Amino acid sequence: MSVAKKYWVFIFTYLSMFVLGMGDNVRGPLFSDLLSNFHLSNWQGSFSFAIASTAALCGNIASAYLFKKFTLKDVLTAALIIMFAGLLSMGLANQFSIYVLGSVLFGVSMGLLGVTQTLLISETVQPEQQSKAMSGMHGIYGLSSLLAPIVAAQSAHIFNFWQAGFFVVAATTLIFALGSIFLKSNPNFVVYQKPENPNQVSDEKNSLLSLLSIGGIFAFYVVAEIMVSSRLALYMRTYFQMDLDGSSEYVTYFFIFLLAGRMLFAIKAFPVSLKRQLNISLCGSLLFLVLGLKVHPFFLVLLGFSMAPYYPLSITYISEQTGIYKKRQFLTFALSFQSLCVITMHMGVGYLTDHFGLFYAFGVGIISLVLALVCVNVHPKVYSS
Repeated sequence: MSVAKKYWVFIFTYLSMFVLGMGDNVRGPLFSDLLSNFHLSNWQGSFSFAIASTAALCGNIASAYLFKKFTLKDVLTAALIIMFAGLLSMGLANQFSIYVLGSVLFGVSMGLLGVTQTLLISETVQPEQQSKAMSGMHGIYGLSSLLAPIVAAQSAHIFNFWQAGFFVVAATTLIFALGSIFLKSNPNFVVYQKPENPNQVSDEKNSLLSLLSIGGIFAFYVVAEIMVSSRLALYMRTYFQMDLDGSSEYVTYFFIFLLAGRMLFAIKAFPVSLKRQLNISLCGSLLFLVLGLKVHPFFLVLLGFSMAPYYPLSITYISEQTGIYKKRQFLTFALSFQSLCVITMHMGVGYLTDHFGLFYAFGVGIISLVLALVCVNVHPKVYSS
């Protein structure tokens, strides 16, 4: 059985994003259980997140070499199989070392999927539709992230086992991996060949400043989103004495707003420049984060709505700013830089939480959003149409 290539791309980028969001965000609500069951400090528990991000960085880097030998379809399928193995390992883990091994496998799959999904959309969908397609894909991430805390809590109750949520997500991932193998695309995918560039000036190496500043547009924002989504449940348990169900509800509300925002941008294009939309999203997120820490935690939930459009819009913006000949290089670097920043964030937040408290560790989110704001507005020009 086969479908048109464009439809294959939409089906499996969206399905793979669904299980990526589930796997990524099922860990947050279970973080407190991880600490208590394996008798870990916050810093030690954060190591499982950091090692996954380190492995994701390796996956990002490896993707550049894999794309020279394999098609995007092959890499996506392999990433789903690796993700299944990682989630299964975390579910079966009876000691922290096995859980860390599962985190490594899951991290590799995250790194591979992040690059592959982005390139599948950016190289298949027409430029004027890319923003909507990216918003739709990351809307799926919002949907799965919304379901993740529910799956984590309900699976634990149904199976009377705190790790049961990992098995549910692993089974779903395996089904999607098998689907990507047996459903063919028409025409078939081919190994990427760099398009010929008539403008030889564009082949000059990009400066480190260009790579870091444009990569930072994306990477620093992701640090803030992951920091909030992965620590919100623990924050509510620590400062508001909530149980698993109560803290998971707050995470659920966060992802409801994230989903709503991304669905809005998936169905409607706004007559405002991408740069201005990015600035509005960042400024709104800074406001809600400060209010959430100083006034009421419900503002942390509203962060989901202000953050919603940024991720897909930033991918489209980077593609627009770098052009067809450098898009792959800059997007791959941005995703690798993101992984490096997230590694630093997880270890830093774990240390700050142990020594000063989680309230102060949330300052990392504020700093990250400010850095993203700087990058959006001061990055050098790379491409001119």
